[in-house]
Amino acid sequence: MAGSYNHIVLVGRLVADPELRQTQSGVPVTSFRIAVDRPKSRDGERQTDFFGVSIWRQRAERAAEFLQKGRLVLISGRVQIREYTDRDNNKRTAVDVVADDFQMLDSRPAGDGGGAQRNAASAPAPSADLPEYEYNPADEEVPF
Repeated sequence: MAGSYNHIVLVGRLVADPELRQTQSGVPVTSFRIAVDRPKSRDGERQTDFFGVSIWRQRAERAAEFLQKGRLVLISGRVQIREYTDRDNNKRTAVDVVADDFQMLDSRPAGDGGGAQRNAASAPAPSADLPEYEYNPADEEVPF
């Protein structure tokens, strides 16, 4: 019998700046959300999925240093599904991505020092006509 395999690759834009924290034992973890567009539906309407992403250790520090709201990023990792009870005692299910690696797919926006970056590809900077996404900090709440 073949083993199972859990791997996901997503390309999307950060909807807010990443947040770098440390566990109680001092391990760095960076969390952020990305918006991933689906192909347009038959009626021409664009739909977007939002994914919570966490990345750990040294890559967490790099992500916090280089990523920012609006940046186009490729995330490679695994899907993690967790169940928890919210503040109102409702059972919830969260689908998160635990990233093994990330790659920036656009250039550093003007005014950010313009230095060379690791993992950066030549592409235009994020456009000013990005849709506004409503960010709710309660969506980022970790139940432990």
